[in-house]
Amino acid sequence: MKKILIISFGEHTGLSIKNQLHSIFNENLYIDNLNSSDDFDNNLDYDLLIFSSEEIKNIFQPKINKSKEYIVLKRVIRHECIDEILKIERGKEVLLVNDTEESCKEVIDQLKNQGVDHIKYYPYYPGIKEYKNLNIAITPGETHLVPREIKNIIDINSRKMDITSLIEVLNKLECIDTYSDIVSSCFYRDMINMSKKYINISQETIRLKDLLTNLLDNQKNGIIYTNDENEVLVLNEEALRLLNIEKKDILSKNIYSVFKELKEDIVNIDNKEILVVKEKIKNNNNHSGNMIILNEVNHIHKIDDELRKKKKSKENQAKYTFEDMIGNCSSVRRNIKLAKKVAKSNSTVLIQGETGTGKEVLAQAIHNESERKDYPFVAINFAAIPENLIESELFGYEDGAFTGAKKGGKIGLFKKAHKGTIFLDEIGDAPLYLQSRLLRVLQEREITPVGSTETIPIDIRIIAATNKELLEEVRLKNFREDLYYRLNVMPMYSIPLRERKEDIRLLLEHYLFKVNKCCDLEEFFTNDSIDLLENYEWPGNIRELVNIVEYVSTIKEDGRRIDIADLPRYIIEKNKDLNKNIEVEKLKESLDEKEFWVLEKIYKYQGIGRRTLSLMSMEEGLNIGEGKMRTIMSKLNNNGYIEINRGLKGTKILEKGINILNNGMKKG
Repeated sequence: MKKILIISFGEHTGLSIKNQLHSIFNENLYIDNLNSSDDFDNNLDYDLLIFSSEEIKNIFQPKINKSKEYIVLKRVIRHECIDEILKIERGKEVLLVNDTEESCKEVIDQLKNQGVDHIKYYPYYPGIKEYKNLNIAITPGETHLVPREIKNIIDINSRKMDITSLIEVLNKLECIDTYSDIVSSCFYRDMINMSKKYINISQETIRLKDLLTNLLDNQKNGIIYTNDENEVLVLNEEALRLLNIEKKDILSKNIYSVFKELKEDIVNIDNKEILVVKEKIKNNNNHSGNMIILNEVNHIHKIDDELRKKKKSKENQAKYTFEDMIGNCSSVRRNIKLAKKVAKSNSTVLIQGETGTGKEVLAQAIHNESERKDYPFVAINFAAIPENLIESELFGYEDGAFTGAKKGGKIGLFKKAHKGTIFLDEIGDAPLYLQSRLLRVLQEREITPVGSTETIPIDIRIIAATNKELLEEVRLKNFREDLYYRLNVMPMYSIPLRERKEDIRLLLEHYLFKVNKCCDLEEFFTNDSIDLLENYEWPGNIRELVNIVEYVSTIKEDGRRIDIADLPRYIIEKNKDLNKNIEVEKLKESLDEKEFWVLEKIYKYQGIGRRTLSLMSMEEGLNIGEGKMRTIMSKLNNNGYIEINRGLKGTKILEKGINILNNGMKKG
């Protein structure tokens, strides 16, 4: 369960905010309150801190760990609580009482912006040095702060969080998918109730009608109020704009005589697609008119887009870009150049490559280079999810779709990826029964949740990846041929590490710095170990290389470099022949032509002496004198290639010398 802490000046404000949050989250959120006089304990673990105002934030922020998530609320006046203020005669002076100077000014500004500007407000707050002696006080729930001498108190109740703050709370708690519908319905219900309220009171006085007009004209929706005969009594500027009509041509006329199409739920007027919502207005349970709310569909889509951008959760973000693709070899550069071109299109991409070659990194980089980069990147791995759960994960399900289904249903990954990219990893492992449904999604760009008959259109880009050879899987009847060709519109390949060995040093340096903050390869590894790693085949590719770096970073001792013997045993075992060849080549390179000739003759003629070797060299044109021969044989002896004995045993070649000769003969 998520935990939040509300920090406010007064107890009443904090409780009001808490009650509003409980009305949305019910018992699914743990909420604590903290007043300005209380001490803050940094050891307490809260998912989110909520400050009731900027002023209280400035007091507590220095005491709070910087890593803690927080928001500062925007609060608005409850429209249902201003009736008593509207009854005050015009020009009357009143005290506006609140807990701080800043909050007083905010409430005054909000009242004036709502058109409640027929009276003159004077702020009053604890600590104010001077204030007017008046007989009426207005306060948002802070009645205990009103001066004792004032008996006429109008309490408009504590201000509530506005819609932007509610969305911000949901974003911070990463639960906007779950509660966005509840917040939206509350917001629209408040808007409708507010409009109903002002339509009713507009019939009472011209002053209140002016107030209503001001309020309605500031709404982003078109609003029309009609009487029981459907005659237009009130409408705002946005309604006139959407209908493209002058007020005189519609006011007091039957709305459906002027616009018959408004009887429908969605209409097209002047090439504008408009959503029409109708509400009956009741007064004392009696029908007293109708409200028609107009919304341009494009505007609704924009709001939906913005909401999707804001609610893009951490797990649905692509964090890698092309800058994260490390490599200087020509094949990597060509692949990145091609991928950047592919990113500019909207076509389906199929990435094929071995395990550990960075297929998801490539997919994320393509997404972040595309026009969809501000929208979700949603990944699913077919090899990691049980077969019986894949369908509900991808397409979502309705309430009661199956035993154990989550109450209220669940949004599928395809819908979560709307406007963005869905990454189908290990697509080669998708079961055959599901492949037909995936094919339909690719063809129709629409989904049907499990347990539903309703199709939902989706706007997504699909990037699929596999470490299997899909054409071979098609031949073996493990993968649908039609699905393969639907996926393989933009074929891409991730390059195995054995085909880009010139990048191994660069990759080792990169991951050494990432894991160990060390970027000097020669200070960390011996030359022998680097040579081995450069010649290793890397069956696990970059993933295996990262594992090796993490391993050697853990075992490395201060002042000592990593040598071949420090590498994991499986690498040494797989590369015994390679290690031997590297060592022999180095030894062979340390011998010149004459030294190698002497070693060959000693091998061929066991026990041969220095003088005989010198004479043989003269015959073969090498002309090695006895003095030079003594020097050569001494070097071979010191390096462990031969053994020089006195008497009949003579000179004998050792195993180390034989290895050099065998290697040289194979290469020759």
